Amino acid sequence: WSCRCPSALALCRAPALAAPAMDASASSGGGGGGDGAEAASKRRRVEEGGGAEEDPASSDSNDVDDEYFDSYDDLSIHSLMLGDAPRVDAYLAAIRAQRDLIQGRVVLDVGAGSGILSMLAARHGGASHVYAVEAAPGMARIARDLVARNGLADVVHVVEGRVEEITLPEKVDVIVSEWMGFYLVHESMLESVLSARDRWLKPGGLMMPSSARIWAAPVEAEELRRHVEGLASVHGLDLAPIGAAELARRCREPQVELVEAGRLLASPTLAVDLGDLATRAVGATREFVADLSFVALRSGRAAGIALWFDVGFGSRVELATSPGAPATHWKQTVVYLGVFAPVEPGEVLSAKLTFRQSTENPRQYDITVET
Repeated sequence: WSCRCPSALALCRAPALAAPAMDASASSGGGGGGDGAEAASKRRRVEEGGGAEEDPASSDSNDVDDEYFDSYDDLSIHSLMLGDAPRVDAYLAAIRAQRDLIQGRVVLDVGAGSGILSMLAARHGGASHVYAVEAAPGMARIARDLVARNGLADVVHVVEGRVEEITLPEKVDVIVSEWMGFYLVHESMLESVLSARDRWLKPGGLMMPSSARIWAAPVEAEELRRHVEGLASVHGLDLAPIGAAELARRCREPQVELVEAGRLLASPTLAVDLGDLATRAVGATREFVADLSFVALRSGRAAGIALWFDVGFGSRVELATSPGAPATHWKQTVVYLGVFAPVEPGEVLSAKLTFRQSTENPRQYDITVET
């Protein structure tokens, strides 16, 4: 365990950002390549940012936001998320479980997209009024049509704009939002939700979800290892540089992929606990550092650290994206180490994991694994 690898995540449909060549002291970042490349191009959440005075840095940030919001005008993204049954079902279960806190009350849906959560809050939660805030103009129009189609126009009001910039006529009792990105914090939408909470949520109001955690575990990648090592001898030819290049490519971008539970080499460890989202401070999601320690359960070759998340709704309802749980469009994220390190049962594996919001693109995080 001696490798750290650089990476960066492409935003929207742009090519992956350039990164320095892999060496033993580089840092890793971003997330979203591999068989998750399609999902990475689709999973771009509407997070309402902006409002700063114009300067070069804020102009660049606004350009990133504009591109980001534009990507969410693609209906295929919302079709992907609506087809994610564990995602939709968890929110529905949470709304039904907390109906006594929603019925007859006012709800704010941050990043409403198609309006699905707003409509669920109205129909199954009994909300008296729902403000569905959506920054992508095309989706805001579609959401209005869907709300009207379902006979909820008297309850659900679609507000087009960024949540930091819009004004509501009243405080709300509940904030609901599906703000999670790959490895939980990618896309940085939580900051917008926390900002909306401080502006619009009544004291003691309900946050949905109300808690969130990131989990980590070392994983093997035997199929990849066999492929890379097999290229050293192909019909008497040495093609090892291609294998090395493929491994370096995996390191440059943490891979969004479905990780089978059988690939885990140790029990999962809690890496980041965001705690109570009703009290989490705005700006307190810019950096997380976790010193992790794993005990190997079996022999194998450690190829990377897998990351995933769960969120809770304060009502025994949880949305989990762990290996072995019903698959979601988030899948899991693997930070490859660039090596296949042998481990034995009982061996202690230590790693320092750092998530740091990118200064160049605050919707991304640089992820560093030090072993």
